[in-house]
Amino acid sequence: MSSSYVPSPPTEEPVTIPRDVLRLLALVDVSTAGRRVLDELLYLSDPENGTASISQNEMARELGASKPTVNRGFKELRECGLAWSLEDGLYQLHPLLTGGKVAYPMPIPEIQAAEPERFTEQRRARFAAQMANLAATG
Repeated sequence: MSSSYVPSPPTEEPVTIPRDVLRLLALVDVSTAGRRVLDELLYLSDPENGTASISQNEMARELGASKPTVNRGFKELRECGLAWSLEDGLYQLHPLLTGGKVAYPMPIPEIQAAEPERFTEQRRARFAAQMANLAATG
């Protein structure tokens, strides 16, 4: 018999992300797996320092995904500058996502966003839907 443990968030306070950052996120071309990993990291993020503590095995169990899929999601987030590993099981989210909070002074990568005109047709439709959702809530 196996058990699974996924850490609870350090607070139940909502995560607030400004509209301009949401628009930037819509321009970052990550897979569904990458976005699910990012969403879970945001959920687990510590509001004091913008870090999230979860192992990749725990993340795989939480998302119901394979470890290679989760690894790919983490790799995409690192490559586009949204999150990176500080140590095993501890991830720093980009300060734009955390209200400027970081664990300690460090070089912050630039977020790699795509130009919408370079999107594939499928990605262009997804971007248009994301922008329509932002407009509808504002």
